[in-house]
Amino acid sequence: MAKVKIATTADVIANKVLKTSANGQSILVAKVGDKHCAIANKCPHFGLPMAKGKFENGVITCPFHGSKFEICTGKNVEWVESFVGIPLPGIAKKMIAMGKAPTDVANFVVTQEGNDLFIDT
Repeated sequence: MAKVKIATTADVIANKVLKTSANGQSILVAKVGDKHCAIANKCPHFGLPMAKGKFENGVITCPFHGSKFEICTGKNVEWVESFVGIPLPGIAKKMIAMGKAPTDVANFVVTQEGNDLFIDT
């Protein structure tokens, strides 16, 4: 594992996600309370980017299919709830999920040294 700088504390604005990269992998960084958190910018449903998704209360919503993930743990809290922002009824959720089971997104432990933020990749 290599320690990689992903941002500075000044780069991370409250209630917003910062898209950055580490070793060629797209990463989302946010501050939740007093803690900096990071997850992969890749929804496990179809591998689409989540950077433009709605972020509130420590949860990011995939802008494509509405799956929701805790940014500090990567834990999936809702799976395929919409299609490009339009809520789906139950049977349509199953069709859009295409048989894929709810899955967490990769997360990273963020460490801070001075004003610099790092993850291990």
